[in-house]
Amino acid sequence: MRAWMALGCALMALGCGSDDGEDAVTQPTQQVSQPAVAAAAFPRLDAATVDSYQLTAGSTFTEYANRIAELERIPQLRAKGVSDVLASANRTGRNLCHPTHLNANLNPKGFCWQDGEDDDENVWIPQGVTGSGDANPASGTVNGRRIVVATWHTSGDTFLRVSFADVTDLAHVTYRHVLLVEPTSNTNFAAIPGHGHGLTWYANFLCVATTGSVIRVFDVRHLWSMDTSTAEVGRGSDGKYHARYHAFALPQVGAYWYPGGGACANTTGTRPCFASLAFDHTGAGSLMAAEHVPRGKGRVVRWPMDRTSGLLATQADQRVHASEGFLSPVWAMQGAVARDGYFVLTGLCPEYADDPPADRPSCLHGGVGGVSTSRLGQAPVNSENLSYWPATGELWLINEQLRERVTVHIPWPR
Repeated sequence: MRAWMALGCALMALGCGSDDGEDAVTQPTQQVSQPAVAAAAFPRLDAATVDSYQLTAGSTFTEYANRIAELERIPQLRAKGVSDVLASANRTGRNLCHPTHLNANLNPKGFCWQDGEDDDENVWIPQGVTGSGDANPASGTVNGRRIVVATWHTSGDTFLRVSFADVTDLAHVTYRHVLLVEPTSNTNFAAIPGHGHGLTWYANFLCVATTGSVIRVFDVRHLWSMDTSTAEVGRGSDGKYHARYHAFALPQVGAYWYPGGGACANTTGTRPCFASLAFDHTGAGSLMAAEHVPRGKGRVVRWPMDRTSGLLATQADQRVHASEGFLSPVWAMQGAVARDGYFVLTGLCPEYADDPPADRPSCLHGGVGGVSTSRLGQAPVNSENLSYWPATGELWLINEQLRERVTVHIPWPR
């Protein structure tokens, strides 16, 4: 059987606004009942290659911290939190209303986005998924609530937003969208363009992959209330602060990128693009990124986390060195997450390898890093990112398919 199945990168410039917990808790797991097909090799990358995937934060955390401190002296921009966003939720999720294509024995549970723009239009398109199960792996909650967070990009990649959804009771899901912004000075901020390829949340920090190889960092302790009367972003002509009709904005607090920038391509780049992000809670924890390559050989790479700070672990050279990498056989890989060395990946189903139409179900693939992967079963059409919640043993999935958008969880499939 055949092995189954471009992004340009620009280094972010400060001020321009124009570039683009604890150890895992062991949980019962469930085997996927649908038989896997023949395995495909999932080789490990050599140590020297992995170590070449280094990230730098430059002075971004210091520069943005200084700007945010000054901005929050402005009464309108006094810091809010996730609880304030959830308390003002203005949209309602629906019980699962579209096919998930997941095996019924897995008892998939989740929600559909509100009918209308969020499901029926491509003005905004969902990409990444994470939640309170990543942020607080011991309890799976933040402030006592189960929360799903998703990234969305506009069809022209001109704006990015995240949604905070209260999924404590899946029969009554509520959520609100929040615009992502970059502090450009001590008195103003700008919209962040890009694709929002991936997303993960640990402790207080959201990491969002944009422009192929930039990871922007946001602190959920710094949410700002906005005037919703205009489409402006930043300080408007009325002296008030706006975020393109959104009631909240979330400012960037830092960033990571490859030193030198501009080194990211779909199949030929020396350093991998980021098509997804996820948190691996095994041991000390690590940030995982996966690369989308249409016919396989996309790279899956991890960087170590510092659980004390909630950020990536920086070595003495002030860089974050990748700790492990693999070459995936999954075609059109869109998401990757791992637990105890076992990986789950989203991508093209092998049964569609010879006829890869755009709107067929995706597949979940599973396997051991350095050994092999195999097909586990079908998943929602055009599935994107994955998130694993240790406290409950849930694997969360999100997809982008127009009029079929679902956000759903199943047991960890191993």
